[in-house]
Amino acid sequence: MTKTSAKPRKRATSRAFPYEQVAKLWALKKTIPEIAKAIGRVGKGDDPYHSLRVSLTRMHKGYRTAEGAIAKLPHRVSQKTVKLATKAGKRAAQ
Repeated sequence: MTKTSAKPRKRATSRAFPYEQVAKLWALKKTIPEIAKAIGRVGKGDDPYHSLRVSLTRMHKGYRTAEGAIAKLPHRVSQKTVKLATKAGKRAAQ
């Protein structure tokens, strides 16, 4: 029984997230599935858009533009709705 030489596996490399492109598509009122398909970030499994939703949440808090300035992605709902959703999420986490 001889051991065959297997090729070494290549390490997975992370791709830079296209913040500018997502912000432009968000401004054009594109849906989350449309944005995910446009930037090539559709996952597998039960929730294929989870990673994009997480990135959008982080972009609402603030992200760096290409020029280095910090920008915030605007919400599409009223501030009252955002506060109520945050409160409900905190309550559900307890």
